Amino acid sequence: MLRARVDRHRCIGAGNCVIIAPTAFGWLPTGFPKTEVLDAESVEEERLREAALACPTQAIVLEEFEELLPWQLRGQATPTRRVVKTFMFTDIVGSTGLVEALGDEAWESLLRWHNETLRGIFAAHKGEEIVGTGDGFFVGFDSPDAALACAVAIQRKLAEHRQRHGFAPQVRIGVHASDATQVGRNFAGKGVHEAARIAALAEGGEILASRDTAAGTRHEAGEGRTVRLKGITEPMEVVAVPWK
Repeated sequence: MLRARVDRHRCIGAGNCVIIAPTAFGWLPTGFPKTEVLDAESVEEERLREAALACPTQAIVLEEFEELLPWQLRGQATPTRRVVKTFMFTDIVGSTGLVEALGDEAWESLLRWHNETLRGIFAAHKGEEIVGTGDGFFVGFDSPDAALACAVAIQRKLAEHRQRHGFAPQVRIGVHASDATQVGRNFAGKGVHEAARIAALAEGGEILASRDTAAGTRHEAGEGRTVRLKGITEPMEVVAVPWK
């Protein structure tokens, strides 16, 4: 038997758990999106585990009652290790308004095109999709150069589509290199939070990166600015990466 709880300090409101298991998780009625456990027993344990693994910051904690588990599973734990990765978060700006303006069917068609397009660009730059966030992605790269090249390719592809076909969604992108704890295919730690917060500060059509991430790459960064990331004590310097 599994019990679930949400670590509110880690939760960044990505919403993956709500998408995967909407009867088990829901939104708290607060200004900043946070999730809560509704009914963990309403879904199969596999679905509950999938929802927990899909959380980019590992805010969902699953607690097992070992005496109820088959003996083959007792004492097993997912191996963890410290790694250095470059993390990217992408997000469609104003997605709720787009759904309302386009209607469900047209939105689903647009989202399918967006997902297929971005996944193709991730693959071309050796980016590993960690999880989809509904209208965006959490992706890992082995180097800042690869991540920034991918981000530039995404914005150029969207701009090209607008020019040829009249419309493509505005996407904001945040990029940040950091060490993190790898748990299976997922990653957790302060650096993941920072990457998500950087993306949240970006405007539509903007690539925002921490200055240390952009420094030394072949992508010339613009003028930096110091920002305070929500939930992070120390200020960080970020730069807008030109792509046009």
